[in-house]
Amino acid sequence: MSILVDFLSQSIQFLYNITRTIGIPNYGLAIILFTVLVKVILYPLTYRQLRSMRRMQELQPKVQELQKKYTGNPQKAQQAMMELYQKEGVNPLGGCLPLLIQMPILFALFSALRNFFDPALNPAVDMAHANFFWVTNLGQPDPYILPVLVAIGTFFQQKVSMVSGGQDQTQKTMLYVMPLVIGWMSRNFSAGLSLYWVTFSLMGILEQWLIRRQPHLVKEDVSAK
Repeated sequence: MSILVDFLSQSIQFLYNITRTIGIPNYGLAIILFTVLVKVILYPLTYRQLRSMRRMQELQPKVQELQKKYTGNPQKAQQAMMELYQKEGVNPLGGCLPLLIQMPILFALFSALRNFFDPALNPAVDMAHANFFWVTNLGQPDPYILPVLVAIGTFFQQKVSMVSGGQDQTQKTMLYVMPLVIGWMSRNFSAGLSLYWVTFSLMGILEQWLIRRQPHLVKEDVSAK
């Protein structure tokens, strides 16, 4: 993890140097550029996530038939569903891959930003450019505005990511609970990490919009099975 933490710190400093070269030195802008790069790198996995979720949606009628057929025998129903997924070439956990990759980055970034804006621990940081709009120090928490933006961004990213129209009760619950939980937690995040989260959510919304404007790409993958 320490290697990843060091790599992320160096990446942010490198991107800051780029902003300085183009005449707008700012660590907030560097974090935004870093987030965009992460999103671009993860795009193929995000596309696979949406494709996997769409395939799972297509199979829901068959899954419900199996659940009715084996009512009272959940073990047999689970076995039958796994056989169906295997036959159709669907991985029920395929939609979790981007999240599993994102979590180590998030934890490492949390650790990196905790010390990044401390001149005693990171002499290379230029604290004169560690502000961003109303935030005076990206290394310190912003307990009010950014947490609200984190919650709003998380809500809309979840909403546009729903492929079943949010009809599932669990989806409905998580749609409202998760943004509130993450927004509340972000009150203790460094402002830099909250800025990363907000930018990541906005990029995710844009990404979903672009993918959904090309539905034939996903439909071809589904119909090919």
